[in-house]
Amino acid sequence: MELSVVSVKQVGTDCVEITSSEGPVFFVRTSYLQSVSPDALTEGALFDESQAEDIVRAGEAFAVEKKCEGLLARCEQCRAGLERKMQQKGFSKEAVSLALDYLEGRNFLSDERFASSWLRIHAVNKYQGRSRLTSELLSRGISRSITSRAVDEFFTEHDEEEFCRKAVEKATRAGRTGDKLIKYLLDSGFSYRMIQNSLQ
Repeated sequence: MELSVVSVKQVGTDCVEITSSEGPVFFVRTSYLQSVSPDALTEGALFDESQAEDIVRAGEAFAVEKKCEGLLARCEQCRAGLERKMQQKGFSKEAVSLALDYLEGRNFLSDERFASSWLRIHAVNKYQGRSRLTSELLSRGISRSITSRAVDEFFTEHDEEEFCRKAVEKATRAGRTGDKLIKYLLDSGFSYRMIQNSLQ
């Protein structure tokens, strides 16, 4: 598929609106282009199949960027979560990667911020220990090093033993006793030693 450009309009520092002879109008962040020079995007330009693919991929990456910005405006997101959401919407892996690299490079997207935010929000209603919180973040695609730092920082601000005591109170109110209580607390991420101290 060739691409014939009818018009190009600058709409931002790094962004142009392209109208092709086939009809569709789309936006391209020129930094997403990999083989086509931004200077080549001119009225009347004709691009071969591989160049057209590059331009279309750049347009797709811009669409991903805008969708991700909408999600990030509502709350912190992690890279792995956005990758999954955008691929479920049918965007290509390459376009998603380009957009997320751009957002990370400008600090709009940060797994560190997501991890800290998730821990703060999660702790409001749930009393969980270090190992459970660690596994929850890892399961969301957060790297081990970021997870470790975030959990360490969280427990410098919060007392894990106090969390354990509150988890004991919550579980006993729900009718858990004996082995069921201990299993619940272990599943909640507290060490056996901490559980024993909290039950005394």
